Amino acid sequence: MQLIQYVPTLEMLIFNLITIDRCCQRKYSAWKTALILSIFSAVMFILFLKLDPTVPFKGNGSLSLVGFVYLIPFRYLYKEELPLLSIIVCTCWVYTLGILSLSIQMGSIVGSGSYLPILLAANILFLVSLYPFYAWVVPKYIFIIENLKDFEKSWYKYIALNTSLNFLLLVVINNVFLLGSPSVLKVLALSLLLASTYVCYFIIYKIVQDALKMRRLERDVSYDSLTGLGNRTQLWNHLHDLIEENRTFSVLFMDLDKFKQINDVHGHIIGDQYLCHFSDMIASLFRGCGKSYRFGGDEFVAVYYGIVPQHVLDQLRECPEWDLDAPCPFNGVSIGTLLCQPPHNSAEQILQQVDHAMYQAKFQKDS
Repeated sequence: MQLIQYVPTLEMLIFNLITIDRCCQRKYSAWKTALILSIFSAVMFILFLKLDPTVPFKGNGSLSLVGFVYLIPFRYLYKEELPLLSIIVCTCWVYTLGILSLSIQMGSIVGSGSYLPILLAANILFLVSLYPFYAWVVPKYIFIIENLKDFEKSWYKYIALNTSLNFLLLVVINNVFLLGSPSVLKVLALSLLLASTYVCYFIIYKIVQDALKMRRLERDVSYDSLTGLGNRTQLWNHLHDLIEENRTFSVLFMDLDKFKQINDVHGHIIGDQYLCHFSDMIASLFRGCGKSYRFGGDEFVAVYYGIVPQHVLDQLRECPEWDLDAPCPFNGVSIGTLLCQPPHNSAEQILQQVDHAMYQAKFQKDS
C-alpha cells in the first residue's frame, strides 16, 4: 500500500490537534505539548496499521471513534475537564471527517480505482475551507466554550448532546453511503449535513451571545457600576422578599462622614477608592449573614439576618485596613440600625425609619 494514501488522514489528524490546541488552555509549553502528542500519534498510527492497514483512509469515521483514546493525553496536557474535552474533540472531528468523506466521494466519482483524485480533492477541500474554519468557526466555538461556565448545567448538556449527535450522525451516514458507489447525490447530502452542522453551531453562538448581553443588562439594572454592590432596585426586592417570608432581620443605614472633604482635598479618584474600599469591607463583613447595597452617593444599606452583633458595628466604624496605604484617614461612618420583626411595616417605612435613625446618630456625633 503506497504511503501517499495516508496523507489525507495525517492532514486530518494535524488539523484536529491544532484546532483542539487553539480551543483549550495548555498546562505546559507549546513545545512539550506538541512533542507528547507527536509521540502518542506515532504510536497510535503504528498500532492501527498493524491491526487494519485500511483504517486510515476508509473515511467512514472508524478512526475517529478510536481516536477518543486521545482524550487520555488531552486530559493530561490541557486544563479543561473531560466532558468539555469530549465536546471539543467531537466538534473538530466533524470538520475533518466531513472533508475526508467528501474528498473520497468526489475523488471516486472523477477517477474510479485511483487514489490520486481523492488525495487531490482532500487537499483542495482542506485549503479552501481551512481559512473560513479557523477565521469564523473556531473563534465562535471558543467563545461558546469559554462562556459555558456562566450557564446552567442544562445548557452544557444541550451543547454536549448536540455536538455528539452531529458527530455520530456523520459517522452513521458515512457508513451507509460507503456501502454503495459514489454519486453526486451523496456529495450533496454530505455537504448539506456539514452545512447544517455549522448553522447549528452559529445558532448556539448567537444564543450564548444574546444570553450574555441579557445578563450584562440585568447586572447593570441590579448592581452599582462602581462598587459592584446591589443597587436600590435589588435592595427593594430583597426587603419585599424578607417581609413576605415573615423573617426577622436588621437593616443598617450607613452614611460616610465628611466624604465631600475627601473629594475636595484628594480628588475624585481617591474618593472612588475610598468608596470601593468601604464597599469591599461591608460586602465581606455581611457575606453569608446578610447582604449590602449602595443606596446612592456615600450612603450604604445592609441587611443582616437577625440581631446585629456589636462587633459588626465596631468593624463598620473602624473600616479596617483603609489607613495602611491610604493618602487620607478614614473619617468615620454614621450608622442607623433597625430590628425588623413580624408583623412587618412596608419596605418604604422600614427605610424611612432606619434613615431617620442614621441622621440621629450623625446629629449626636456632630453635637
